[in-house]
Amino acid sequence: MKSGKAILYVFLILMVVPVFSIIGLSIKSNGSMTLGWYAAILQDENFLNALLLSTIVSIFTAILTTVISFIIGLSWFNKKQRLIVLGLVLLLGLLPPEVMAIAVSKISQAMGIQGANLFFLIWGLILYCLPFGVLIIWVRFFFIGDNLIYSAEDLGLTKLSVVLKVILPLSSSALITSLILSFLLSFNEYPRTYFLSGSYELVSEFLNGKLGSGTDNSIYAGGGIVICITLFFTFAFAVYQRFLRRGIKT
Repeated sequence: MKSGKAILYVFLILMVVPVFSIIGLSIKSNGSMTLGWYAAILQDENFLNALLLSTIVSIFTAILTTVISFIIGLSWFNKKQRLIVLGLVLLLGLLPPEVMAIAVSKISQAMGIQGANLFFLIWGLILYCLPFGVLIIWVRFFFIGDNLIYSAEDLGLTKLSVVLKVILPLSSSALITSLILSFLLSFNEYPRTYFLSGSYELVSEFLNGKLGSGTDNSIYAGGGIVICITLFFTFAFAVYQRFLRRGIKT
C-alpha cells in the first residue's frame, strides 16, 4: 500500500513540476516576481486573435465530436457494429497525427482548395478527438443493461424514442466529459493545426513560433494562460462530478 502511494506521489510530481515551472518562469523578471509578462502577452493583438480563434474552433470541435461520438457509440448495442467501430477507433487513435493531417490536407487539395481552411481544420481535429469521445460514451453504455433497453421496447417505445428518452438522459455525464476533453484536446493540439490551419494562426502555433524566436518571457505567460484555461475546465469538471455524486446519493 505504501509503495503504491509512493508511486502515485512520484507520478504527480512528474506531472506538476513542468506545469508550475512554466508558471514560475512567467512571473519571473530580472530576479523579481511580476505579472508584467502577462500584461505584455495580453497586449499582443496576434496572441488575442489566436486565442479567440482557438476557442471558437475548439468549441465547434467539441460539440461536433460529442454528437458524432454519441451517434457512433450507439453501435455498442449491436455486437457486429461494435467490432467495426472498435477497429476504426483503434485506427484513428494509432495513426500518427502528421499522417492524418496530411491526408486531410490532400483531400482538400483534391477538392480544389489549395490551402486548408477552418472546415478542414475542424474535420482533422474531430478525427483526432473522436476515438476518445467514443470510448468515453462506451464506458457509460457498458453500465446501461440490455434489459433496460428491452423493457423500454416492450413498453412500446420505438428505437429512436429509446435513444432520446432512455439512453440520452443516462449518458449526460459522459457527454459532458466528452465535451470538456474534446475542447481541451483540440485547444492544445499543434500538429494538425500546423498542417491544416492555412493562413489562420491558432494559439498553439503562435506559442510555438514565439518559442522559436526566443524574444522574451512573454512566451511563458502565454503558456501560463493556456495552462490556466486547462486547469479551469478540469476543476469545473471535478466540481460537476462532485455535485453529481451528491445528487445520486440523495
